[in-house]
Amino acid sequence: MKLQYRVGTAVASSALMLQLLAPAAFADTTVAITDNGKDSDNSVNVTNNHTSNNTQKNTFTVNLGISAKAKTGGNKANNNTGGDVDISTGKADATVNVTVNGGSNTMEVTSCPCDTDDKVSIKDNGADSTNTSNVTNKSNNTAKQTNDAKVKAKKLKAKAKTGKNVANGNTNGTTNVTTDDATSEVIVDVTAPDNTLTITP
Repeated sequence: MKLQYRVGTAVASSALMLQLLAPAAFADTTVAITDNGKDSDNSVNVTNNHTSNNTQKNTFTVNLGISAKAKTGGNKANNNTGGDVDISTGKADATVNVTVNGGSNTMEVTSCPCDTDDKVSIKDNGADSTNTSNVTNKSNNTAKQTNDAKVKAKKLKAKAKTGKNVANGNTNGTTNVTTDDATSEVIVDVTAPDNTLTITP
């Protein structure tokens, strides 16, 4: 009996997650400080903020319960007279193949297109006036990926039996009993999940 139990390729395969993220660009900023009086104090501050929070989570759980049996033999040839007795038992093989692939996360994040055409105009203001302008563009991108994979083998059994042939009480002849191999094998393969994260400036 040959029992091959393989956990590694296709019992549970989580879906591929593909996320394409392209944040919106900052708008152009135009600032004009004009036509203000003498000795005036004029100030303009502009701040553009962009925040992108991206999260992916992949979860899969596999519970395995497998029982495989192969049995041959158990033949009887008793109380024969005046003839040959032959009992031949073939192989007992059992094969189980189970494959589990880890899931995959793929995320592509495009950073904020923060190159803007900002224009600041300061003109035609009164004498001894103070004029200031400040334009600030801020961008913050965060990306988080997690994989949670669980494979549990609660019950794995492999049995192979051969033989238990009986040839008793035979007379005036030849008695031959032949028993072949019994093979049992268990193989478990698990492929871990993977993450791919690409950030394009």
